[in-house]
Amino acid sequence: MFGIQVGLLTLLVLLSVAPSQAQIKNITIGYLTAVKGGSAGVGLQDRQGLTISGAISMAINEINEDEDLLHDVNLVLKWNDTQGETVLTTRVITDMLCEGVHAFFGPESSCYVESIVAQSRNVPMISYKCSDYRASSVSTFARTEPPNTQVTKSIVSLLKYYKWRKFSIINENSWEVVAKSLMNEAEKNNMTVQQVETIYDSHECCAKNLECCHSRYLYNIIQKTRNRTRIYVFLGARSNLMDVMSAMQSLEMFENGEYMVIYVDMMTYSTKEALVYLTKPRMSSGGDCHDQPGFEKRARSLLVIVSSPPTSDYSNFTESVRIFNNREPFRFMTPSVFDNVSFVKFVSIYAAYLYDSVFLYARALDTLLKQQPFLNETIIEQVASNGTKIIETIINSKTYQSITGATIKLDENGDSEGNFSVLAYKPLQFNDGNFTCSHQMVPVGIFLHGQYPEFKIHTAIDWAVDKPEDEPSCGFDYEYCNKDDSQRGSKIMAGVLALVLFCSIVITISIYRKWKIEQEIEGLLWKIEPHELRTYPDFFSSPSKLSLTSATSFESRCGPQIFASTGYFRGNLVRIKEIKFSKKKDVNREMMKEMRLLRDIRHDNVNSFIGAVVEPMRILVVTDYCSKGSLYDIIENEDIKLDKMFIASLVHDLLKGMIYLHGCLLGVHGNLKSSNCVVTSRWVLQISDFGLHDIRHCPENESIGEHQYYRSLLWTAPELLRSKQTHGTQKGDVYSFAIIFHELLSRRGPFCGLEEPKEIVELVKRLPKDDEEPFRPNLDAVRDAECATDLVLNVMVEAWDENPDIRPDFRLIRARLKSMREGKQRNIMDQMVDMMVKYANNLEELVDQRTKEVHEEKRKTEDLLHRMLPAPVAKRLTGGFGVEPESFSLVTIYFSDIVGFTALSASSTPLEVVNFLNDLYTRFDRIIKGYDVYKVETIGDAYMVVSGLPIRNGDRHAGEIASMSLDLLDAVKNYRVIHRPEETLQLRIGIHTGPVVAGVVGLTMPRYCLFGDTVNTASRMESNGLPLKIHISRQCKQALQKIGGYEIEPRGEVEMKGKGRVQTYWLVGATETAIRRREVDIDDLDQPLFCRPRKAPRMLGCSDSRRQSSAMRSASVAPVPVTPLQRLAHSLDPLPLTAKFRKNVMRSCTSLRVSMS
Repeated sequence: MFGIQVGLLTLLVLLSVAPSQAQIKNITIGYLTAVKGGSAGVGLQDRQGLTISGAISMAINEINEDEDLLHDVNLVLKWNDTQGETVLTTRVITDMLCEGVHAFFGPESSCYVESIVAQSRNVPMISYKCSDYRASSVSTFARTEPPNTQVTKSIVSLLKYYKWRKFSIINENSWEVVAKSLMNEAEKNNMTVQQVETIYDSHECCAKNLECCHSRYLYNIIQKTRNRTRIYVFLGARSNLMDVMSAMQSLEMFENGEYMVIYVDMMTYSTKEALVYLTKPRMSSGGDCHDQPGFEKRARSLLVIVSSPPTSDYSNFTESVRIFNNREPFRFMTPSVFDNVSFVKFVSIYAAYLYDSVFLYARALDTLLKQQPFLNETIIEQVASNGTKIIETIINSKTYQSITGATIKLDENGDSEGNFSVLAYKPLQFNDGNFTCSHQMVPVGIFLHGQYPEFKIHTAIDWAVDKPEDEPSCGFDYEYCNKDDSQRGSKIMAGVLALVLFCSIVITISIYRKWKIEQEIEGLLWKIEPHELRTYPDFFSSPSKLSLTSATSFESRCGPQIFASTGYFRGNLVRIKEIKFSKKKDVNREMMKEMRLLRDIRHDNVNSFIGAVVEPMRILVVTDYCSKGSLYDIIENEDIKLDKMFIASLVHDLLKGMIYLHGCLLGVHGNLKSSNCVVTSRWVLQISDFGLHDIRHCPENESIGEHQYYRSLLWTAPELLRSKQTHGTQKGDVYSFAIIFHELLSRRGPFCGLEEPKEIVELVKRLPKDDEEPFRPNLDAVRDAECATDLVLNVMVEAWDENPDIRPDFRLIRARLKSMREGKQRNIMDQMVDMMVKYANNLEELVDQRTKEVHEEKRKTEDLLHRMLPAPVAKRLTGGFGVEPESFSLVTIYFSDIVGFTALSASSTPLEVVNFLNDLYTRFDRIIKGYDVYKVETIGDAYMVVSGLPIRNGDRHAGEIASMSLDLLDAVKNYRVIHRPEETLQLRIGIHTGPVVAGVVGLTMPRYCLFGDTVNTASRMESNGLPLKIHISRQCKQALQKIGGYEIEPRGEVEMKGKGRVQTYWLVGATETAIRRREVDIDDLDQPLFCRPRKAPRMLGCSDSRRQSSAMRSASVAPVPVTPLQRLAHSLDPLPLTAKFRKNVMRSCTSLRVSMS
């Protein structure tokens, strides 16, 4: 009995020992990384596999050699390159599952879809580089890289530590999820988020032309939020942090230490990048940080939350990772730069995350295996691939020791909460070889893990003044102070804010301009390639305006005299000025900066610089084209009358342009003269040929001839002539303005051409004696001018004073000359419109309205076009399309004639005949307005109408014409001739139905004409009819019977020319079922476009008909594009013009060829 018991006991012992002696089981783990990066959007940051893959080999090696960890399991690695693509990663996971992989580590960047695939097979997945918040909800997923949303707890902990319970959030749109998470955490902790502002990508904003494309976008956000917050939390890129800090500094928000910015950086802190939060890379190319204005206060107003730096032993880990990278299964060899010199790969923090993820899995698996009463290969495989249990065990562990030396906490989703530190500006020498600083951003505190992160400070923070409060002592709305204090404080605050705003604007503009200058200088935005500029063959053969006498309009101070030519740049007409060199000249950086500056100058009274074509021996300066030429051209052209209004407008434009130039960065013109003032087609003066003094002033001046050279100096101030200064001065520009002013009033050139230019220059340059007046233009030459008042002459004399300090600036001149424009319109165009109204004061109110209101002018133009041509045809022509001839199978044509018209005309005056026909056919036109018909034309007393084109109306065309004819016949029966009331009219009408071809014919006065035998037959029907009868053809009768409602009587056979004997009919009436005339609102009736004066009024004050034509066309200028047919409509304006003016107007009809082609 005892032996049996011993045997059973031995058997139980053997059974219990058997599992522990089971053979070691291989567990295959899958490693998903990105090495090659197949897609275009995958960069080096997304291809961590090249540098960190050794970490997983290292972890597996240590786990397999550890006797206390996974004693019965041997981990085997199987890896794949996913190339950073979700589709490829999903396919790889599926294949690896089929190959028996028990767990996955990875993938990079994209992990949500992949985690769902793994969850479908209940396989664990631990990611080392994926911050997609959606994966947190997957039960078989965990990660060692903390998602961005985890940092929100640390932010709230820092805010609570310093009792900042009110704050505002500024976040980039890519950080919106983190911002929402931060708001939720703040709400849980009874904190108030004052404001939330989202910053959008500048490239996307500019592509969509949104408000965020504006250079002051960030500045406006800070300006909007500053009065409701003191603490900012910024979530975004470092570059935008710099811009936010700069905007705040420009508003002087750091002066008193009242504002604080908390920035979040998910990357690991490194002493090599200790100043990246305070200076941009381009600013760190040399110098000392203390040389930057406001650097200290800006730095002391910033706290940065970053991933904590690893321990000093971490470098041994990274070196081991590099070694395992070179081993199987990866063999990522380190490339050699030179012989025996290897390039050391940078191992990022993701290597530590990968290493930690493998150990997390190993410890969880070890825990689960030790809980099993029995172990065999099947049980080990089941436990190793049980994702739910593995992740649950990892979450229950709550914390783990990272290879970085930190203790990391896991949340309820298995996400690492990270290990964050706070950086502040502290004394610590920084020197990277180029940039030095006695301080830098260093860790001052960490977050301890607990139920909620707790901030612990180990080094005191050096505040700018004192620790900022989250709101003013009286509150943002002075709710904590009494009313009197709040009012007093409001006044003080208003003054302070006004000063701060002014300083902020100046600083922001300065910083922005400096940045923009550097960007545009490097981009050469002003440079034009030669092939982009299309010039005419006669580049140097003809002046741009008026006559050869105006050649000096384009005089150059460099090289031989040339004329400014015109050309096309990107489809726009431009003005081209050539500057030649005797030898090759390079464009240096200063010239490029000036080119960029010129390109930025934009003003209504400054001729815009478009760019320049740079060639070895010349430069082509491209500017906006001005069709009226230069001010010199206008002064020399005696056909142009310069009255007081005209001169006042030109002088006002010149002053506005010079005020702008003196106020911009250019600061001075330096070459101001009448030939450098150009006039646009709308008679607006613009200043041109400024800047680029180094290339405009050449030593080869003698090549242009002595006379021309000295003539170009007639506008130059005496002090500049003596010093030979080429760049000019603001006071020198004032002197030049005075000479132009005198030239404008006298219209006899500078100094009235009394002396040779050389003699004039010598007299001006000579220093006057004590009792001698300096040589200046003669004032007697301008005293008779209309606007030469004592005030104007005094301003002129002061502006050319010998002492530059006495000369007033342009703002003062403008204020003193304001009286010249009293009672005047805003510009020359407005004045010309008023002039034309005065000249045509006998026109009806509609014409006067057209000259002042653009929309009314457009409506009248379209109305005129629709009266000349059918509406669909006019619409196609105004749209720039041609009108193809079109065939119509059935239309009905109406012809009528006045019986006895020849005799009536012979016994009446021409004016009586015209008035009579106009009155009669105006009645006809109003009647046919109620029918679907189109009046083709009236020739003398003949009247032609058609229905059924250009818009087809089915079978109604015959009925429309028939009903219309009956109405016209009734109207004639009751009509009395104005000058012969005792006589009655007799109308003879003929109608025919048949096919026609219609189309627009002619260029001058184009008409919509009908062609075909139907037209001839309709005419024959009329000529063979009887007075007060409606004669219709058999085809028309059949069409009317088809419609029904008309009374028709047979006439019998009639002999017709070219037709023989034809059966015809009389239309005698209509029944109730016939087509009726539709009611027409009186506003829909065509109104007379003009009255008919019996005598054409004279246009006083205009001695040149060409000038009348130009003025009339200018009066019709509208700020909207004008099509060729609209120009035709303007040319048909019935103003009573001279014969020569009408001839010039008719020339504009040729523009119709564009639409007719």
